[in-house]
Amino acid sequence: MNLEKLEINHYYHIYNKGVNGTTIFNNKENKAYFLKLVKKHFDTKLELVSYCLLDNHFHFIVQVVSVEKIATQAISNLFNAYAKAFNKQNSRTGSLFEKHFKRKRIENEDYLKNLVLYIHKNPETHGLVSDFTTYEYSSFSSYIETKKDIIQIKKDYVLNLFDSKENFIISHNKDLQGFENLAGPQETKDTTVINNNHIGFNSTMKDTFFKYIHQLQDSITAGLEKVDGKATFQEDIWERPEGGGGRTRVIENGNVFEKGGVNISGVHGKLPDSMQKYFGVEDADFFACGLSLVLHPKNPMVPTVHANWRYFEMYDKEGNIVDQWFGGGQDLTPYYLFDEDAKHFHQTCKTACDKHNPEFYPKYKARCDEYFYNAHRNEGRGIGGLFFDYCKASEEMSMQNWHDFVTEVGDSFLEAYVPIAEKRKDLDYTKAQRDWQEIRRGRYVEFNLVHDKGTLFGLKTNGRIESILMSLPPHVQWVYDHHPEAGSEEEHLIEVLQNPIDWV
Repeated sequence: MNLEKLEINHYYHIYNKGVNGTTIFNNKENKAYFLKLVKKHFDTKLELVSYCLLDNHFHFIVQVVSVEKIATQAISNLFNAYAKAFNKQNSRTGSLFEKHFKRKRIENEDYLKNLVLYIHKNPETHGLVSDFTTYEYSSFSSYIETKKDIIQIKKDYVLNLFDSKENFIISHNKDLQGFENLAGPQETKDTTVINNNHIGFNSTMKDTFFKYIHQLQDSITAGLEKVDGKATFQEDIWERPEGGGGRTRVIENGNVFEKGGVNISGVHGKLPDSMQKYFGVEDADFFACGLSLVLHPKNPMVPTVHANWRYFEMYDKEGNIVDQWFGGGQDLTPYYLFDEDAKHFHQTCKTACDKHNPEFYPKYKARCDEYFYNAHRNEGRGIGGLFFDYCKASEEMSMQNWHDFVTEVGDSFLEAYVPIAEKRKDLDYTKAQRDWQEIRRGRYVEFNLVHDKGTLFGLKTNGRIESILMSLPPHVQWVYDHHPEAGSEEEHLIEVLQNPIDWV
């Protein structure tokens, strides 16, 4: 039998039943235990999108996030672990599941949406309940309640496919088309793989980028946990009452990172009046998504770093896109300046830019120096990097071109920052140097609260305040009329902040 391969970053419908139709779940406890094993064996290998457990079969939608061999083994381990426990409990021997589990690759988002509906309505279709919304062992309730469970990671993505939680619920009450024969061929549409790193159905740009930032958050937090060696990111899923929400991940009190956050969000709804005035529009709706991170290391020899990659759409009354753009960048804020670190960070930025346009690095480096500038102090917040905003379609750059550029920069972040943190994290420092770090952190706070557009947008669109102000460091000093000692390393840093350098 030729079985379809489980390719990384693609979505699949996985389903199986008891051998010869035998019952595989005798009671609620069996189903609860099976889900517990799913969480254990799928962790970091497959992301669960939707599920339904019936008495003699089950349905999953999964995204594969590891190589085929590991993903397939994870499913096999799940079946083996459950069968062993079930057989022991019921004094039986032999196989419990059919030998080869069914798997069908999901080729487009229309089919994915319909499959979610089909799976959730299964208990009603099979006569187990009169109302599928009351069935305990499907993922339907995971999407309409705020409880945390094994669906959390893909919750925002799926709800976004339906545009809102309200539409998600309404769609479940419509008749399904094309699922009369589950084993039959899927409806077909042209599909596109955006690049080798992440999947793209033939979908809108917002869906494509929203998928990307989910994956980028996973890779960045995993890389930073490895650097720290002690602390791990704590996750917090939140919802915005007006539409959308996000996934906040915070790390604190580690070996390397005193505090840091890597957050993603996707919010939508009516553009607040204050932002309509800012953009010069009336009665507009919007969608905005992005990843934002800030890391405040404990050792003053390790620089603070900030990065952000975002996408924005604006709509008219009929829901048509009237404007869309990308923005973002990454910048470094050292407390003690090591020229080789500055050159490495900027060279990595330049390499990413040069793959798309050799004019991008000098242009966006200059904009970074201009933007991350505390005008009331007459000095830069740090030594810069890249800053770009309102990147719209033009004769030279399509929105797909901009997507490819922004994701190139996003993918370069760990390469730009991690080698610096690794090199400086174990250097000795004095209390005076720690005091200097905390004084400079005060300048960082001043910029974020006085000048930063992202902070302003989050506050004016009723974003989650804890996630917006995650960028603020835990320990800060404001010393009256402080000036560093003449000829010191601290004074040298101030001179560079007042006179930006071309590092590459």
